[in-house]
Amino acid sequence: MAKADKKNKKIIQSKKCIGCGICYSVCPVNAKVMKSDDFDPDTAELAIRIVDGMAVISDEVCIRCGACSKICPVESLTIVELESATA
Repeated sequence: MAKADKKNKKIIQSKKCIGCGICYSVCPVNAKVMKSDDFDPDTAELAIRIVDGMAVISDEVCIRCGACSKICPVESLTIVELESATA
């Protein structure tokens, strides 16, 4: 069921991002990866990175839980439901 939910959601980012990194720090995918003994921030498969002062979301790694969108202080990240192709 989680995979179906992931396919039906997307994180949309506006240009309001200030690069504060709060989303990066609350992401459960990032937290799990960072606990690894061999964690390397340059090569790790993170769901969110801060690049050049902007949050960059990896659609392949993100589980679309919405934690980032709930905590973003400038409401730059929004989780949206996608329309089903079989509707």
